[in-house]
Amino acid sequence: MTDRATALKPFSWQDWESLIEDFQHGGARLTKWTSDYSITALVDLALSSLLKKDFPFKIPLLIFLEEYSLTLFSTPKPQNPSLHRLIEALRFAVQSPVDNFHITFAFKEQFMISTTCILISIDAFQVFDVKYVENVVELLLTVINRPNHGFDRHTRAIAAECLRQLEISYPCLLSDIAAHLWTLCQSERTHASQSYILLFTAVVYNIVNLKLNVSILNTSVPLVPFSVPQLMLGSNTGLNYKELRKAMAFFLESQQVFTPCGMLELLGMIMPVAVALELQPSMLKVQFFGMIYSFDPVLCHAVLMMYLNFFDAFDGQECEIAKRFMLVSKETQHFLVFRLLSVHWLLGLLNKLMLSIEVGKKKAIVELGLRIHLSVFDPLALKSLKLDLLAFCTIFLDILKSESALDGEIGEMKSVVKLFEDGLVSVSALKWLPPTSTETAVAFRTFHKFLIGASSHSNIDPSTTRFLMDSTIFHALQYVYQFSLEVGYDTFLGPCAVNYSEEENVI
Repeated sequence: MTDRATALKPFSWQDWESLIEDFQHGGARLTKWTSDYSITALVDLALSSLLKKDFPFKIPLLIFLEEYSLTLFSTPKPQNPSLHRLIEALRFAVQSPVDNFHITFAFKEQFMISTTCILISIDAFQVFDVKYVENVVELLLTVINRPNHGFDRHTRAIAAECLRQLEISYPCLLSDIAAHLWTLCQSERTHASQSYILLFTAVVYNIVNLKLNVSILNTSVPLVPFSVPQLMLGSNTGLNYKELRKAMAFFLESQQVFTPCGMLELLGMIMPVAVALELQPSMLKVQFFGMIYSFDPVLCHAVLMMYLNFFDAFDGQECEIAKRFMLVSKETQHFLVFRLLSVHWLLGLLNKLMLSIEVGKKKAIVELGLRIHLSVFDPLALKSLKLDLLAFCTIFLDILKSESALDGEIGEMKSVVKLFEDGLVSVSALKWLPPTSTETAVAFRTFHKFLIGASSHSNIDPSTTRFLMDSTIFHALQYVYQFSLEVGYDTFLGPCAVNYSEEENVI
């Protein structure tokens, strides 16, 4: 630390707690500190406190430095003494042995995370001397260059994640050492292998995205000391397709080591790589489509993400996906959020399918949607969504009937009014609940959706403001009016029913 930091009176952990609160409050409370201490002095005091053995407030202080990085580390440029001292403090912490009291794994990991966030927040690579990023990357590389050491496996995984974030922020920063990263991925056998593979995947993704002709199998560049690759400063276009296809094969073979969130990250990066390398989408489908039958919503989301990117490759499996989501929505052992998501996904899936496939498949999809299971015992939020799905399907039911009128292949389907009657059974509790109940709101909201869905296919007379309605809407109005009389809500549709003429078919 500097002589000034040594000369100043050290802060206790209570002083730091008060300072952090005053920084968060701002105004006069913040001025109280900045008038007595310069920003550089505060950083020096913070770093000296972090390296004390008897200081119990280390992790909150690290988070404070990270949160206010733009204030504490933005000046001077391009040489920044505070940034240099931060990196030296990180080096000391990482290289110190763990004693589970003064230096812990949690402290080391948070120090790496906070330093990485600070570098990215202040855009250290572009604004400051490049040596600051190089020093941090080199330090992180020394941490991960210990494959299969189980004692510090979590710390190595955190270091790999920090490197991945730097690679994402500064594409191809690690492209020169891609071969070393691949070797580390193949050597790692602990749970840290996921972080190693995601780091390597991010490097490959950026190489493909920027179309750089870089070897990922062989390199003459050592892992450490690290220096920024020259290709980041110039242009070197072209792709080594043979090596990149080998990397893709490695990714596809490594899927068993990923958690659901890790799998989502992996798929998000390898799908663009597969497109750029002109690989068959069926390769990804064979490897990952089975995840649709998992009980994790993240994995189901990953399959949907793949489905939307490779729509043609899943031709013929739309009903299979829809059946799976319908099954999830009615299985009570699942978390409610998963059941709600399954209905949301069904709505989006049906909307996309109905706009892009032929009539024969549309009929099968609509029939699936109309078989949605409505239960009186479902949570009200789930009932509401299922009724929305039912109303959505009735819109396409009318469209299909008009499209299939000539060939007569639509078959036997329930009428819109019958579907509406069946749907209201799930919210029948409104008969004995007060008019302000949520069940009542859901019931009449559902009627509104059915009504709007049917009326969207009616004609509007341009000479008047009258709304022309077909017999479907008329029968729906009749049913709801009778229903409202039964439960005592006769004011809801009274005027509407009185002024309706079935012969003229207008309201």
